[in-house]
Amino acid sequence: MSKQHLEKQPQTSLTWISLLRIMVGLMFLTTWFSNFGKGFYTSDGLLHFFTQIFPQSENPISLYALFINSVILPIREYFAPFQLVMEFVLGLALLVGGFSRLFSLAGIFFLINTFLATFGHDWPWAYLMPIGILGIVFLSNAGRAWGIDGWLYKKFGDRGFLLW
Repeated sequence: MSKQHLEKQPQTSLTWISLLRIMVGLMFLTTWFSNFGKGFYTSDGLLHFFTQIFPQSENPISLYALFINSVILPIREYFAPFQLVMEFVLGLALLVGGFSRLFSLAGIFFLINTFLATFGHDWPWAYLMPIGILGIVFLSNAGRAWGIDGWLYKKFGDRGFLLW
C-alpha cells in the first residue's frame, strides 16, 4: 500500500479500544468474584473444578488433560492461591490500563489455557472473542487512553516497550 492510501484509512480513537480493554478487565474481575465465592481458588475448589465441573477425563484434548492431571492438580495447593492473585491482578490491570500490553499477553495466555481445559464444554467464542480483543489491546497500546499507561508514557516515553 502506498503512503497516501494509508493516510486515507479511517482511524479509530484509542478511547474506543480502551473501552474494550475496560470491558475485558471487568469480565476478568466479575468472573474472579464469582469463582472466589464458589471456592475455586482453594486446593479443593480447583480439584472440584477440574474433576467435576470440567472433568479432564472428558477433555478431547488428551495431551492438555494430561497436563492438568499430572502438573496442575498435584501442585494445586500452590497453584490455586497463585491463580487467585494473578487473575485479580490481571483484571485490575486491564481495568485501570496499567501495563496493558504485558497484561493483555498474560490474559491471552490465561484464556487459551482455560479454553483448552474446558474444551468441548464451553462455548468457544466465550474465549476467542476476549482473546481477539486482548490482541487488539496489545497492538494498540490501549492503556494510553483512560489508563495509567498514558501517564507512564507521558512521563517516561517509549522506554517501557512492553509495559506501557
